[in-house]
Amino acid sequence: MTYSRVASHGAMAFDANRNQLYADAIRRLVNEHSVVMDLGAGLGIHGLIAAAAGAARVYLVEPQPVVNSAVDAARASGLADRVIVMQDRIEDVALPEPVDLIVSVFTGNLLFSEDLLPSLFHARDRCLKPGGRLLPDRAQLWLAPLEAAQLHAKHVGRWSQSVMGVDYSSARRFAANEILWLRREDFAGSSRLGGGAPLADVDLAKSSDADCNGEAVCRVETSGLCHGLLGWIRIHLLDQWLSTDPESPEVHWSPVMLPVDPPLPVSQGEELKLTLRRPARGDWTWSVTAQAGARRHSSFLASADGAKELARAAPASRPGLSPQGNRALRMLELLAQGFSNQAVADEMAAAHAMDRGQAMQEVQRIALRYGGAP
Repeated sequence: MTYSRVASHGAMAFDANRNQLYADAIRRLVNEHSVVMDLGAGLGIHGLIAAAAGAARVYLVEPQPVVNSAVDAARASGLADRVIVMQDRIEDVALPEPVDLIVSVFTGNLLFSEDLLPSLFHARDRCLKPGGRLLPDRAQLWLAPLEAAQLHAKHVGRWSQSVMGVDYSSARRFAANEILWLRREDFAGSSRLGGGAPLADVDLAKSSDADCNGEAVCRVETSGLCHGLLGWIRIHLLDQWLSTDPESPEVHWSPVMLPVDPPLPVSQGEELKLTLRRPARGDWTWSVTAQAGARRHSSFLASADGAKELARAAPASRPGLSPQGNRALRMLELLAQGFSNQAVADEMAAAHAMDRGQAMQEVQRIALRYGGAP
């Protein structure tokens, strides 16, 4: 998902259950002396709630330009005198003062999945006053064995079926290693075989580790076929827990499914060993061990080009630049020298026999990603 467009933030801005829990906690923590940071503010809903609760100053820190919509919202809500927008990454921001409270929504659907925790830890260590608070201050990642025959058949099993007489069964192994980022309603007809267990429990106020390295034992409550692991998160907001469990009140986050293939038979009363690992910015690996056997999967194995990608990214690798890389390098050099986008596109078209429209599109992508202020 890209968060550069206002519409991308709609589900969050209008998430009534999530925002109410945040608002309840914010109103209890904020007073007329409070300085607050809304980290990764987006449209700034939580920061604006803090300002409305009486905070002295609220800093909205967000790298995407959508945060400027919060300026209009603050003005329209009579809060503009206490809200300061800082459109930048927290790593590149210099706040003029430390803050009493950092509010964030830096927990993806699998807690570590968007690699935002290092930025939260950075903000905490650099910007939070001694004795200051984080909201949330704790987060958990849970897994439970799931019987989900329809989901498994739709996303994994179908690869073993002939398509117009063509056999794609060799591709099933890739599908079985692909995490299913689903909608809540997709889990209709599925059932948990056990209550689940936390694979990660992160104290956001103290931790500095953004790696997932979890193990847990889960008791099977109902015999059946384990088609995958249901994954969800819980975050702690003062004295309440917000959960993305599909049986909890709906929020914009969704639970996920980690496939198990072939499905694993499990029996009531037995204990399953679950593991889930992911280095920061790396691939997920999950496993289930039961009396009937064990299954191990990795999102790294979902890519047909995984081995080549790993070799190219290895510390000792010297991959050089592809033709596209050399074009991008030349474009950056010309932009750094002050040439206009049009002039750079003209050179690219002439030097590489490119269509001028295609050349301009490439230059514009580079300019939007790496260009400075016009």
